[in-house]
Amino acid sequence: MATIFRLGAILLAIVASASATASSGTLSQLSLADAISAAEQRHSSGMPPVGDTPYQSSTWLAALPSVGISYLGSDENQGTDETELSLNLPIKSAAGRKYDKELRLLAEQIEATEAQRRRLYLSGLVREALWSHRIVETRGQFSEKKIALLEELLLRQQALFEARSASRYSLLLIQQELTEAQITLQAFQWEAKSWQRRFQDLTGIASPPADIAEAALSAKPDYSQHPQLQLLDLGWRRQQAVIAAGSSSSEPWTVALTAKQLDNPQFDENQYGLAVDIPLSVFDISSESSRADWQAASRSYWQSRDELQLTLMQRRESLAGEAAHLLRQQALMEESAKISGQLLTETRSLLGENELAREILLRRTLNDIDKRADAAINKLRTGQNLAMTRQALGIPL
Repeated sequence: MATIFRLGAILLAIVASASATASSGTLSQLSLADAISAAEQRHSSGMPPVGDTPYQSSTWLAALPSVGISYLGSDENQGTDETELSLNLPIKSAAGRKYDKELRLLAEQIEATEAQRRRLYLSGLVREALWSHRIVETRGQFSEKKIALLEELLLRQQALFEARSASRYSLLLIQQELTEAQITLQAFQWEAKSWQRRFQDLTGIASPPADIAEAALSAKPDYSQHPQLQLLDLGWRRQQAVIAAGSSSSEPWTVALTAKQLDNPQFDENQYGLAVDIPLSVFDISSESSRADWQAASRSYWQSRDELQLTLMQRRESLAGEAAHLLRQQALMEESAKISGQLLTETRSLLGENELAREILLRRTLNDIDKRADAAINKLRTGQNLAMTRQALGIPL
């Protein structure tokens, strides 16, 4: 019986240390903001400047100026020959200039919103890497606790076996459990390194931040600020402005500067003139193709917007349901871990001094570590769920 009590004391001491999930020592003191800033800087060098285009825009000219030259020769002896030179300037109308200004402002807003969308995209990758690494790292820590327990038990069981106080069965049992725990730890360590490398590829930072928890959401979900939705709205506004800029209401004015020379045997005359062609855009007459383009663009926009809103809402509701499930499960898991610890204490006092008693106590101890691990992992998944919810709402790091 004394052997069982000594064995139980060892198991309880190791299990008590397993209740705390300390960090692995490879975490940094950088913040999440530092991580996403590093990711943005690392992945922005290859992006061309958005403002650089192969086209130039004029504030006043609607198109390239044109020059016209004509010569009319008379077949009469006393006839008059005419030479005419004209410069035609297509000038933007007031409506055209208004739409130009609107398009420039929209281009700036789209560029800023695209930067937010890119930051959100990188935030999603960083969040995935950080939380996946933390979860698998924690699993590995509990596996290390198991291995530490089993290694100490193996040494003591080896001594008992050599002293002929225990059979080879108990020794083989512990060796088998130890081997399986080492296999599991190897898998967790490989997966943790994989996620750490992914984080390093994203940010250039070798060690993930120690604190990856994000602020809780207090307000009602607001999808209007989601970068994808904002880009869709801005794109539709831009398309509207482009269609309107090409309509009859934006037709340019044409200013023609003309010089004419009249050459006659009796006289020479030079004439100079100015002509202005102003479209009567008050009627705002459009072609059927323009109407069709507008209608098609409008249908496409509203369909895309409805689909995007539905996707965002479904993702948010799915995460909300998962959060409620994890919260209920956390309370049950913590209660289960508490009961498991009490059962371990009771098991030690009830068991006798035999091989079966040692196996039952060992199984009970390993199960207790698993219960504590489940509660710790579920708590991390709750934090991961919050991070993914903020991601779904369009909130970057």
